[in-house]
Amino acid sequence: MLLIGAALLVTLSVVGCVGCGGGGEGAAPNSLETIAKNREVHILTEAINAPFEYGDGTGVQGLGADLGEAIAKELGQPLKWVKSNKGANHLFDVIKEGVTVDFIISSVASDPSRTEVEYSDPYYKTGDVIAHHRKDFGITSLASLSGKKVGVVEGRPADAFMASQTAATGVTIMKYPTIDDALGYLNRTEIDAVVGDEILLNYSVASEGSSFTNVNILNELVNPYSYAVAVRKGDAELLKRINAVIAALDVPALEAKWVGDVRERAKARAEGDRETEALKKAPKSIGVSINKQSGNWSMDRLDGSVIVLSGANGTFQSGYIITDGNHGSCRFNTPVPPGDYTLTFRALGMNARVTIPAEAKSSLAMSVNIANTVGISVR
Repeated sequence: MLLIGAALLVTLSVVGCVGCGGGGEGAAPNSLETIAKNREVHILTEAINAPFEYGDGTGVQGLGADLGEAIAKELGQPLKWVKSNKGANHLFDVIKEGVTVDFIISSVASDPSRTEVEYSDPYYKTGDVIAHHRKDFGITSLASLSGKKVGVVEGRPADAFMASQTAATGVTIMKYPTIDDALGYLNRTEIDAVVGDEILLNYSVASEGSSFTNVNILNELVNPYSYAVAVRKGDAELLKRINAVIAALDVPALEAKWVGDVRERAKARAEGDRETEALKKAPKSIGVSINKQSGNWSMDRLDGSVIVLSGANGTFQSGYIITDGNHGSCRFNTPVPPGDYTLTFRALGMNARVTIPAEAKSSLAMSVNIANTVGISVR
């Protein structure tokens, strides 16, 4: 009976070893033993994180996927990606079980609050940024999100960050399953902003064929962090091997391959929009053309007279009018800000309402056409 019992104990011990990746109950995990037994490296990911981990079917591509391939090569076994579609939090539930996967590569941020895992050395420095609608120039910082409806991806770093930050008050946090879901709501102006991973947002907004044409990004990090590989707590030997691969990783080359110029393209669009908006609001240099279209009077009576614009933005006077035949001209002495004005032309005994339009131009032309009535246009 003792021999049978001993055999039974050995059998249970072996079963326990398979279940935990090496060692008995309470022992430190050893995924290297599991990998050797399975003759495969099982990496858990959410394949929705372009340009890091993405792809249809069983395939995964991206910067993080290349890291996974390099780790599998170091471990001497073929790679099998295990895809999850239940959200970022579910990844940690799966790794905690310790049976079906060996470690996580899924644009995971090092997070000390995740006590069920340990993290490799960082392989990519990044953080959260703010995305906003292209026509909303009031969002300039984290504090400017006060009172706004802000989207985050559930389980990603921005989720916890926006719940704990204090710079913006009265924020309504809307949670979505993916970055693209959140950006879709922002693109349709159903929310005011999205806070999320800098590189994932830039890639979604500025890559070729992006559908988020109404979105710009503030590329100042509001919540810095780094991506790392997550392994089970105490899986020291595997962590050591992974860190050796990360130490040799050529991140600039991988960025050139997978990220490309999306940051530059996103930045150029945002800067272009801000410059256009600033130009719309900027004072305009205004030239005036005066045209006599009918009437038995001489235009030279206007020589030396002026036109005055008066409004909330101030009072502005033209230079002296010079006429030639049925035409005259002058320019305003200083640029005139966009807005509504009363135009006073005393030489003709007239007052009229005119609008200097907020257009993306540095100069405008004003036409004063004189017939039985006076017509004024600015363009």
